[in-house]
Amino acid sequence: MISIKALLNTPRRLKGREKGKRGFILANGPSISEYDLAVLKGEIVIGMNASTILEESHGFVSTYYTISDSRFLKNPEKYGLGTARLNERTIRVLRAELEALDDPGLGDRTFYVKALTRDGFSSNLANGYYYGCTTTMLAMQLAFHLGLVEVYLLGCDLRYSGIQPRFYEEKDVEIEDSFTSVQIMNIARAASVMEASGVRVYGCSPRSFLRPYLRYKSFDDIYFGKKVY
Repeated sequence: MISIKALLNTPRRLKGREKGKRGFILANGPSISEYDLAVLKGEIVIGMNASTILEESHGFVSTYYTISDSRFLKNPEKYGLGTARLNERTIRVLRAELEALDDPGLGDRTFYVKALTRDGFSSNLANGYYYGCTTTMLAMQLAFHLGLVEVYLLGCDLRYSGIQPRFYEEKDVEIEDSFTSVQIMNIARAASVMEASGVRVYGCSPRSFLRPYLRYKSFDDIYFGKKVY
């Protein structure tokens, strides 16, 4: 059963809310720990999963926050990062199927978006989104839905080998499902659709598996230079 709060917080209310602005998507790859994210104060930031830790350590607040994987809310070690520890000003955008696992006290600032099929791109979250086996896909479709015209992907490495595939330490490391190629395909396709609509999408991780498929701009160059690859 869909809650009253979910009916009131339809994704349609977010359409074009940040029109003409630039924004930063915070994925959870190890490379994101190399950036001084304090400069993101005042920027439109779309966080996800454990990006709450980055807010606490760098002193900025995410404008929006996304989760699409039920394992994150089912994990006692991580649940608080998307609920109690998240800044009260942050707007939450979650996959609709996670409502049953979510903190009901956060419904007034949470938008639940239904998942469609795996592969594709939705230009209107009121119709749902394509999950693409990565929360980055929800964040990118949200960025487009909000009307952003420049989108920077930070920490989107897609390299899951080793004992620490994410920027933060996990007591029980969750081994990523073997869908890296699916993630690359969907993110690259999403970027192509966004670019065709006049939205510039940049990858900022020099070691990302996405490097051959996206525009590249280093994080330092965003603030201190103009070098674009």
